[in-house]
Amino acid sequence: MFEDISKWEHIGFGGKSTLEKEELRSPDNLTYLIKYPRSFAVGVSWEDITELIAAKIGRIYGLETMTVEIVVRHGKRGCLLRNFVEEQGCDMAEEGGALLSSLTSGYSLLQESSLNKMDLIKAGFQIVEEFDYWSQIKEDFISMLIFDILIGNQDRHPYNWSLLFFSSGYVKLSPIYDNGASLGFRFDDQSLQAYLDNPQKLDKYIKNTKVKAGLFEKKKVSAIDLLTYLSKYYPVEFDRNLIKIEAFDIPCYEDFICSLEYITRYQREWLLAIIPFRIKKIIEWARMLKE
Repeated sequence: MFEDISKWEHIGFGGKSTLEKEELRSPDNLTYLIKYPRSFAVGVSWEDITELIAAKIGRIYGLETMTVEIVVRHGKRGCLLRNFVEEQGCDMAEEGGALLSSLTSGYSLLQESSLNKMDLIKAGFQIVEEFDYWSQIKEDFISMLIFDILIGNQDRHPYNWSLLFFSSGYVKLSPIYDNGASLGFRFDDQSLQAYLDNPQKLDKYIKNTKVKAGLFEKKKVSAIDLLTYLSKYYPVEFDRNLIKIEAFDIPCYEDFICSLEYITRYQREWLLAIIPFRIKKIIEWARMLKE
């Protein structure tokens, strides 16, 4: 079912992470990263699969996401990610957290501050807006944040996005990566069935969505608060993303989910339900903000 890459060359480990990672070299001399889903004492994790699905959702949404496939290595299943620095031919990639912390002492203060809700969001944006190249990445950054709300990504901290630097002076946001902590990746079949059988419970789950907004390492903010902030201070980018949300190709997404032979029945039903439901809620929230 999955390609076995046990014979690929191991060239290193993927650095500090909550997931086990390996850096690999393929037989055709290209470099990749494989990430293995975490093991928990209680509950399940299928975040290698949600990484794959989130990447597909991002592409349907019109974003550039990492190339992902599910493989096995030495009997362990994981998601294989193409090295985007090599793939893009850029000179350097820097993680957002490293860039922000070197830019201003305010970054460390922000991570430890007692601010919350809209005040926390505003303080975070005041720091990222200090980038000399903020205007170059602004639209893609905001699209990434709204994409995270769409997939329910719980872990877009500042070290889960990067900027790519080219010799020409061009700077861009990297392909979007580390999307696995989303789409109910910790829910087992029984939990998924409970949400599917109870629309009120599902609605509450969506309303309670919290995100790290690409700005906070441990703190989270309400998805509704983040959308409120973006609609007020970035109305052009917000409206462009709303158009993309409304135009999301659900049949294409459904065909992709139905093509995945290795997910369970309840995972399939959940995935087919959750994205249309989140789209509906985001549109409702956006229209409410415009009233």
